[in-house]
Amino acid sequence: MFKELEHHEHAGHLAHGHQKHGEGDAAHGEDAGHGEHGNQLAALLVSFLAASLAITEQGAKHAEIRVQENSVFAADTWGQYQAKSTRGTLVKDIGSIIAVMGPADPEVMAKRKEAMDHIKEEAKRFEDDPKDGKKAIAERARAYEEERDHSLEQTHAYHNGAAATELAIVLTTASAITKSRKLIYAALALGVAGVVLAVLGYAAPEYGAF
Repeated sequence: MFKELEHHEHAGHLAHGHQKHGEGDAAHGEDAGHGEHGNQLAALLVSFLAASLAITEQGAKHAEIRVQENSVFAADTWGQYQAKSTRGTLVKDIGSIIAVMGPADPEVMAKRKEAMDHIKEEAKRFEDDPKDGKKAIAERARAYEEERDHSLEQTHAYHNGAAATELAIVLTTASAITKSRKLIYAALALGVAGVVLAVLGYAAPEYGAF
């Protein structure tokens, strides 16, 4: 009888041990499942961040090209303005010389007046010609400068977005190694910030450039 009781007690201990072992295996499997899910989430986030980084860097590159182009255009246009101003000053000086030279002969005075009128017309054209006058040239030069400054702000905004995205990629990689949820959340926040800065670089760069 005692042997039978010992046998039942031994069987109970074995069953209890198997139950604990099964619970441990289940917990281990659950942890492994969470780890695998975290790695998949990190991999998807890295893929998204990498695509966002590529687009942002491409936008920054195009903005830098526009900065260089408009800087050259503005410099060339201001050079044209300076040349036009020099020519206008020269015409005025010639007019002043013609006005005081020559005898007081009616025929000479008529020719001199004709020359003076032509000089005045040329001087006015240098100033007010709608296409090649100094005012039109100055407006074009300022437009190029405004476009250059706008593109420069875009460059800063895009670079800020790219920096935030790169940091997000680093944190995502670290979170996959350390299994840290805090790091993945921080990476997600930086990724969102990078996307926002990239959008601002396209739409409103003055808010994303700092």
